[in-house]
Amino acid sequence: MRKTREFQVKKEVLIKIGERVFIDDVEWKAAEVIDDIVTLYREGIGGESHTIQKTVKEVKTLVSEKP
Repeated sequence: MRKTREFQVKKEVLIKIGERVFIDDVEWKAAEVIDDIVTLYREGIGGESHTIQKTVKEVKTLVSEKP
């Protein structure tokens, strides 16, 4: 059996967990980033949580448009 090595590749951090973005005047927070997909969440009225998924590119443009 061949030995394998794991290498960590440095990726540029484009979106930070907890970073806030506004979509249609509603604040969303970045919950996780997997590959090119960012999961955003927000707490709704009554304690309900809502999640959506956007690409890193979409979220990056929203971050740069902060009100």
